[in-house]
Amino acid sequence: MSLKNKLQDKLQELKLVLNGAASIDFPGDPDFYPNTVRWSEYAAPQPGAVINVAIESDVQKTVQWAVQNNVKFVAQTGGHGWTTTWNIGESDIIINLRRMNNVSVNSKEGYAVIEGGALVQEVIDAAYGEKTHVVVGNCNSVGACGAMLGGGFSRLQANYSMSIDNIISVRLVTATGEIITVSATENSELLWCLKGAGHNFGIVTSAVVNAFPQINGGMHWESTMVFLPDHIEEITQAINDLDMGEGMSIHYAFTGLPPFGFPAIVVELWYAGTPAAAQKAFAPIFKLSPIHQESGPIPYNKINAVLDRGQYKGGFKPTWSVALEKLDPTAARDLWKHFLNFRLRHPSSKNSVVMFECYAFGKVRQVPENTASFPWRNLNFHICASLFYTDPAIDNDAIAWGDKFRQILQDASGMRQNKVYVNYATGDESLEEIYGYDEDRLNRLRAQKAVWDPEGRFSHYHPIL
Repeated sequence: MSLKNKLQDKLQELKLVLNGAASIDFPGDPDFYPNTVRWSEYAAPQPGAVINVAIESDVQKTVQWAVQNNVKFVAQTGGHGWTTTWNIGESDIIINLRRMNNVSVNSKEGYAVIEGGALVQEVIDAAYGEKTHVVVGNCNSVGACGAMLGGGFSRLQANYSMSIDNIISVRLVTATGEIITVSATENSELLWCLKGAGHNFGIVTSAVVNAFPQINGGMHWESTMVFLPDHIEEITQAINDLDMGEGMSIHYAFTGLPPFGFPAIVVELWYAGTPAAAQKAFAPIFKLSPIHQESGPIPYNKINAVLDRGQYKGGFKPTWSVALEKLDPTAARDLWKHFLNFRLRHPSSKNSVVMFECYAFGKVRQVPENTASFPWRNLNFHICASLFYTDPAIDNDAIAWGDKFRQILQDASGMRQNKVYVNYATGDESLEEIYGYDEDRLNRLRAQKAVWDPEGRFSHYHPIL
């Protein structure tokens, strides 16, 4: 009997105990591909089945079944994690959390409850409807809780710090299928681990997080500026020198302009507040000379829409990232040349992008380092490069390109050690590059891993062991 048929036979037992709203899809079923396809199919999991769970006990029963039958599993919501560390094949399963997507907001008490399958846009919409802000990510189709477990960068961190710093408690299914609450008063050492390395310890079925009153009545501000490449050094230096205060965030990108992919420099500015305050905050950027600019107020629930174009699933999108204290204008110019070179050799990669993510870290650094396992509060810039293509014959050229991308930034940084945000890591980095060079931090994570997951069930996303 094939591995596929053996898995299908085994799953009949699980199917009997799942909630009526849950389902199981196998390769060839109409819903299998839509429920397993990821943002990037490069080195993606290739499961033999997907379990579409509907309630918390479905997650618990699925984990218990998988452990009993020695079946590897990974949980997914948005399917955006691009790591190459997946080890899921045709005898293994994906636990799809998307049907667990409820979000409730209590504006009076100042908290929200986010189910594990909710996307960023669903959280923002729920919060906006209750005239609140909840700190979640910047890409609408990403799973909110999954992004949170790595740290959770957000435009709103300028005002409220990162997602992990706003966790009140979580419900977690452990490696034995136990359901526990994790908070500052229950399993507090595990909470420390979840705040930055959470993918290693369990499946979050729901999280209770802080909710804040809307800023400026929920009306924020954004600006899109397009530049010719002549201004790369000027733009890079201006962003590097900018005082990133409350309300501010920037995405600075090398990208292709639709519809034909003409290569250009795009700077996106966001501000939580009034247009007048935004103009003052970004005054040094407005002194530059874009060839096109659109600025104006925008409802907060639409603030991420500008990034939706690159969130389509399927195709190969290998990604590399480096975290830096400062930007180097010469290195930015070298990256531009490197970016153009790949596009010239592979015209089909016109949607590729190099993104400089520039957030305000003032509030982040006000949170004591020892409250979370997240290691990089002192770094200001996170640069990601994603190559978009569909021909696997390009893979080797892409890998060589990514290695040089990282080397350009590393050589110019003056930093002796490479560093990368776990949510942006490729999968070939060392443990220290992802989780920090502090041996005490690493030992603390290892100790808790030995307690909560000694068999390594949760070891498919940048494992700490």
